[in-house]
Amino acid sequence: MTELLHQNIISLFGLSRASTGAKNQLLSRLVELVEKRVLVIILDRLTPEQQEDFLRILDNGTDEDRTIFLGQHVPDVGHLIDDEVNKIKLQARTFGAQYAPQAA
Repeated sequence: MTELLHQNIISLFGLSRASTGAKNQLLSRLVELVEKRVLVIILDRLTPEQQEDFLRILDNGTDEDRTIFLGQHVPDVGHLIDDEVNKIKLQARTFGAQYAPQAA
């Protein structure tokens, strides 16, 4: 699984020949997707009070506030992010294998 984490997601999608703009747009959307998936996992792990605190920190806090909160309540957040990136890369590899040859 670590090997997949280091593979280029653009290549996995089979979009190496795409324009730079298209690649950047794809990456931006994928980052947003990972953030949303990780946020759902984090919120599921927190108590209702912690959820309120975390959402308040997301809206009004600093990066340091977020880091401190996550360090205290979700110390494996880095692992969660890696897991979600791997899941998306698995989906990308499947997509690329299925659709990229047709586009060439």
